Amino acid sequence: MSTAIEPPAAALLGPYRVLDLSDERGTLCGRILASMGADVIKIEPPGGAPLRGRAPFYRDEPGPENSLAWWALEANKRSLTLDIGHEQGKALLRRLALTADFLIESFEPGFAASQGLGYNDLHALNPALVYVSITPFGQTGPRARWAASDVTIQAMSGHMYLNGEPDRSPVRLGVSAAYWHGGAEGAQGAMIAHHVRRRTGRGQHVDVSMQQAHIWTLLNTTMTWQLARRQEIRGGSRRKERGHNYYSRHIWSCKDGAVHFVPIAGGGGKSRQHSYMQLMELMKEDGFYEPFLDAKDWNGKDMFGITQVEYDAIAERIASYFMTKTVAELYDFAVNQQLLLAPLASTKDLLESRQLEDREFFVDVYHPRLGKPFSYPGVFAKFSATPLAKPRPAPSVGEHTDEILGELGLTEREIVDLRAEGCV
Repeated sequence: MSTAIEPPAAALLGPYRVLDLSDERGTLCGRILASMGADVIKIEPPGGAPLRGRAPFYRDEPGPENSLAWWALEANKRSLTLDIGHEQGKALLRRLALTADFLIESFEPGFAASQGLGYNDLHALNPALVYVSITPFGQTGPRARWAASDVTIQAMSGHMYLNGEPDRSPVRLGVSAAYWHGGAEGAQGAMIAHHVRRRTGRGQHVDVSMQQAHIWTLLNTTMTWQLARRQEIRGGSRRKERGHNYYSRHIWSCKDGAVHFVPIAGGGGKSRQHSYMQLMELMKEDGFYEPFLDAKDWNGKDMFGITQVEYDAIAERIASYFMTKTVAELYDFAVNQQLLLAPLASTKDLLESRQLEDREFFVDVYHPRLGKPFSYPGVFAKFSATPLAKPRPAPSVGEHTDEILGELGLTEREIVDLRAEGCV
């Protein structure tokens, strides 16, 4: 049974339609536009998109309707099954393009054009269309047609070189960060092109390279090489401090978790000095203080003379002390006494966060097929006049096919015939 999508009347993109032909590499782009109230039509091959096979699954039961990745990334969209390799499928997509304001695709460069569905083809039909292409390396250049997974892009953007322990091989981030950055930059590019279109009446091609999008998050690192000809070093829980001759520790275990804390010489000036001295006062109260902990002005005039031996002695004492405290105890003290300390939040911590609860970030979304609600991340920003759309469940395979084709003027008989031919 179809669940019609009705964006709020005041939604930012309420009047606009998006055709989302992307795979996992670009699908966050459509998810963002859907959150902004656009009518996003997810165009899947008959039988469902490959993302539906992505683990983890609800109750560990694989199936096209049980992928939690699908639930998260396709919320707020409508599903249309369509074989664009079929001539009638191509014709239907062209008809849809006449009704659309945005199109998102992540095919290999040149593939859409080979099907008569490239930017130039659809721009000729609908000059106002904003056509967003999200690919590993962009539409041009010697690597444009190279295949790449998320880990490939993380590696070739410089992220992996900086991630992990300094004495071990690089590691990838635990999530598909390169894909997500590409999708987010695609949404941003779409909105910039939309702004131009509102002035000129014409759309344009937005060419997003996931590699370039990921490199944007490393601008301080690329600048270090450009200005100082110095490679940054992987940090992990320890890192080589810039301008110093020792490795410092950033991640500290405590009774029930871990916190991030840079005790000395990590930048921050007076704030760092205050933070360290407040911790010393607390350690004195609890009997963990030793005179060597403030024997020198570690965050002032003596910071560039710290030896590894001195730093390790300080770190060992602080580490022993933190193991007597819970994350909550340390964080409460940090907030009250202005320490530069932060808890390392787990997913459970986020779901139980008082801050996020007050912001109404997580919302319950009712899944009709399963007959119960599930908690979803809510809107990414609050707008006073044009609220973003609250999450709605991701569609089942082809859930809105009849509905969308009916909007194009097709009769029930025509839709039945298309389905019999394997076109939808």
